[in-house]
Amino acid sequence: MSYSDKTNVFGQDVDLNGHLRPSVLLAKLEDAGSRQMAAFPPSNDDLRARGMAFVISRLLLRIDRPLREGEVADARTFPTVSRGVSYNRCYRMFSGDECVAEAYTSWALLNFRAHKLVRIGETEPIGGEQEAPIDVGIPMREPFPPAEAFETAAVRAVYFSDADRNGHLNNTKYLNWLCDCVPDIAHKTLHTANVSFVTEAPLGETITILRAEVGGRYFFKMQRADGKLCCEAVLGFADLEK
Repeated sequence: MSYSDKTNVFGQDVDLNGHLRPSVLLAKLEDAGSRQMAAFPPSNDDLRARGMAFVISRLLLRIDRPLREGEVADARTFPTVSRGVSYNRCYRMFSGDECVAEAYTSWALLNFRAHKLVRIGETEPIGGEQEAPIDVGIPMREPFPPAEAFETAAVRAVYFSDADRNGHLNNTKYLNWLCDCVPDIAHKTLHTANVSFVTEAPLGETITILRAEVGGRYFFKMQRADGKLCCEAVLGFADLEK
């Protein structure tokens, strides 16, 4: 069953073009999911009290139009077909009757006390009634350019303001970090994002962001100092009028 959550776009939510930042869009969508879980327990807080927390493993996001400051939007979400250790959830963002963004996500439920993943069926149903998944029009996996095509775009540390309750770089912040590494980003707007989250980026970790551009799309790898891959991502953009 789809859950609806009204949300406002405030001045602090937008970039210098007045567009809702993709990271804030994702945060608003995920907040709607958290509220649905609170309405149909167990909530995220209930799970945490039992030693469990969700961690994201995949994001497919398509933005057809960036929301602007002052708009009132409607974030809608529902759990969808899930199996094994993948808990899948879909999102849509509406402005009036216009759907401006859609997302498909996969999550793992981690029992951090037992240090294991919780399989579907090992807990009560989570997050309400399932609906059919959204096809956001983005392939789940894409071939990446060879290693020699990548260059170092940035080296950043994970600071306190970046971290979530699990002590890792919050998943919504990845889009900020990656978009900051796109040349001439002030004249572009994010249209598609395919992010595979591999290994957490802990508080205090130094992250190297590698970038390759192919046909106007940007391929990224984020690596920890120990060489472990944090994420791989493919971002597509639309140009803004200069």
